[in-house]
Amino acid sequence: MLKKLIFTTCLLSLSSLAMAQESTNPSTLHICAIKGTPDSSQFEVKKRIKVAKGTYGSVEELYSRFAERAHQVGGNVVINYNASQRFGFWPWRMVRPVITGTAVKFNTPVDCKQLNGIMI
Repeated sequence: MLKKLIFTTCLLSLSSLAMAQESTNPSTLHICAIKGTPDSSQFEVKKRIKVAKGTYGSVEELYSRFAERAHQVGGNVVINYNASQRFGFWPWRMVRPVITGTAVKFNTPVDCKQLNGIMI
């Protein structure tokens, strides 16, 4: 019984260590995120995307996953970007970070600052 307890404790600590190392590895992907919709009609809408974390945390922890997801669907810019803390299933116990937006593909080179966006 004691051996099982020690083995389980070691296994859990190793898995949490692996998750911590995985989340601290920064991604090289970046994406321009724009709060609204730009006036330009030179883009093609790809897909609405959403990235969330199941527990407490900052939205900044999700930036690399959000950029990766936007690139996966073929977008190079995200419009209607929104990053916020939302209530989870048990609202009195947990608030979680959520990022949403619509991935689009611009046909021309994009200047993120000119479009009033931010690079994430």
